[in-house]
Amino acid sequence: MKYRTLLFDVDNTLLDFDANEEESFRLMLEDMGETETGELYGIYKELNSRLWKRIEKGEITVEEGVNRRFSDLMARFGKTVDGPEWERAYRRHLNQGIQEIPGVHQVLGQLEKEGYELYVITNGVAQTQESRMSRSGLDRYFKERFISGQIGAGKPSREFFDYVKSHIRGFDSRETLVIGDSLSSDIKGGIDAGIPTCWFARGKSAAEREAELADSGLSPDHVIGELAEIFSVV
Repeated sequence: MKYRTLLFDVDNTLLDFDANEEESFRLMLEDMGETETGELYGIYKELNSRLWKRIEKGEITVEEGVNRRFSDLMARFGKTVDGPEWERAYRRHLNQGIQEIPGVHQVLGQLEKEGYELYVITNGVAQTQESRMSRSGLDRYFKERFISGQIGAGKPSREFFDYVKSHIRGFDSRETLVIGDSLSSDIKGGIDAGIPTCWFARGKSAAEREAELADSGLSPDHVIGELAEIFSVV
């Protein structure tokens, strides 16, 4: 057992957030009397990504980001909407989303059986993440869930990882592995915190992986393309 403590990201690592996000966006628009033209979602994704990068840098809070993203989006089309109201509608649907990464229960169940200590490290709103973990049944595999919305700091900040370290009894960085899909959040955060990292590059070709790693300037300790490949790492 090379690593004893495994720190798993949630979105697009355990649960398929992309699928959940797209469906929740469509249902929210229906609630608000808008029609998805195909253009809206693409613009939203771009805008939302920029806001989350600002959140990761500590420039704005999660609450500020999520409550303005839909008002910012619709302003581009000359419409004034209540951002927090749209966010509440969106989150109602998002909270129900439990689309899973293929094989996630088998992988986590086997890791637990083999004696690994499993923890969640995730950015996001606590109510949403807790709801999705519970509804999917994934919560039962983890000793504890560390959520940025509860901690008051998020990945990749040192504050987030310092909190995690201080709340895991007997924590040893050398025996711990961060596993996640985001280079800017999971991998950078782990590296900065002195914890080994595993990038989950699901669906990416070798060329795409190389290009993204070159752009990021980061060097994870391990790279996997399927969740089950984690057994060859740990």
